[in-house]
Amino acid sequence: MTDRLDVTNEPESGQPRQNAEQGRKSRPFLGVKFDCCSIYSRIYQNKDGTHYIGNCPKCAKQIRIRIGQGGSGNRFFTAY
Repeated sequence: MTDRLDVTNEPESGQPRQNAEQGRKSRPFLGVKFDCCSIYSRIYQNKDGTHYIGNCPKCAKQIRIRIGQGGSGNRFFTAY
């Protein structure tokens, strides 16, 4: 009796398998260095698209940055 092992990365139908990340939508984020604990983290846009909201991963200090006309084009900030 012979067992067969298929080690290809293509399914038998010949169609390439979709990567799990290909179906995801990227969420807008800002990079923030939390000066309180010297930790870098990302904060993400809320569902309404009005603010970027997040917390320091170590001490949980909250940061909220409003999105609006005439704002900054920067993507990285330091929270004091």
